[in-house]
Amino acid sequence: MANGDLSAVGRTAFAVALARAAEGEREHPWFVDPLAVRLAASVPQATKERVGLGLTAWIAVRTRFLDELVLYSAERGIRQLVTIGAGLDARAFRLGLPHDLAIYELDREDVFAAKHRITQAAGLISAARHEIVADVLEPGWLDAVRDAGWQADEPTLWILEGFLIYFDADARTKILTTLAEASAAGSALGVTMSTRTDEPRHPLWKPFDSTDIDGWFASCGWQAEMTDMTDASRRYGRPLPSDLAERVNGLLVSAQRIAR
Repeated sequence: MANGDLSAVGRTAFAVALARAAEGEREHPWFVDPLAVRLAASVPQATKERVGLGLTAWIAVRTRFLDELVLYSAERGIRQLVTIGAGLDARAFRLGLPHDLAIYELDREDVFAAKHRITQAAGLISAARHEIVADVLEPGWLDAVRDAGWQADEPTLWILEGFLIYFDADARTKILTTLAEASAAGSALGVTMSTRTDEPRHPLWKPFDSTDIDGWFASCGWQAEMTDMTDASRRYGRPLPSDLAERVNGLLVSAQRIAR
């Protein structure tokens, strides 16, 4: 499958999926993503080799972190999962989630078109999954999620994986504040955030200033717990090589909606 028909944002979803496929090839992988494996089998080896070690390590650790958050949230009774900027995410197909967990994915039309082709070729089906073409910076996007079946008065787990990096500080604040205001008691949030301070390798990326991130989340309505990529990798039993740890970093955040 070629990615020439994808937007610039869509092509990053393509690269992320190839990074996830690389994790599945390890001797003791943290996860095996069937959608990513199918995609990787259809592209030249040279394309796969262009996905750098730093991105591959970051995608692996953030995917495991959010996998665990999704499973934990389901165990404690949350039955709505909304992934904003879902890309080629395959949790609906690979995590063995409760049958009554409703899964809502938001992204661009071109990304979903590419995802359809891959999932159909791989025979991946999830009756719980709902696709929503929407822009969270445009009015009415929550109405589109409601129209798909989401219940505002029930707890929700919101996932923003590799999403906020495309927005400036004001837009990020608007997004998180909107989610908090829309969330019922007991709702939770999972976020991954690049904190690289060197020149971004991708022209669309806007890394975070890591100053007082706790306070920023609180001002948006969320009580956050954070770990960084290096600590998480070590905790999972795969310490990062020192040269990689110096060049690549990011924060992994789980948060609870602050009671109103």
